[in-house]
Amino acid sequence: MSLDPVADMLAPYLERLGITKPDAAARVMNDWTNLAGEPWATSTRPGKLEHGELTLDVVDAGTLSVLRYRTGELLQALDNAVGEGLVEVIRLRVAKQPW
Repeated sequence: MSLDPVADMLAPYLERLGITKPDAAARVMNDWTNLAGEPWATSTRPGKLEHGELTLDVVDAGTLSVLRYRTGELLQALDNAVGEGLVEVIRLRVAKQPW
């Protein structure tokens, strides 16, 4: 059974969210630990990806303060892994619930 009709139905919605590469966006969300590497993998979880902005939930405020200065490294790693331009901005926020 082909999923092409489902993909066709979702395409306009994804475009409105600014997601032009749905497979790459899904990979960021589903394979976060491998793509991000340390210290990101154990300290953050992806929240949402819209219009090139990736929101990350960070384990605590102290870790957020440290990671804020390393977002450039993460952007470069993501560009290398899933292609340039999918993630243009990283927004950090303290997670509402620990994991």
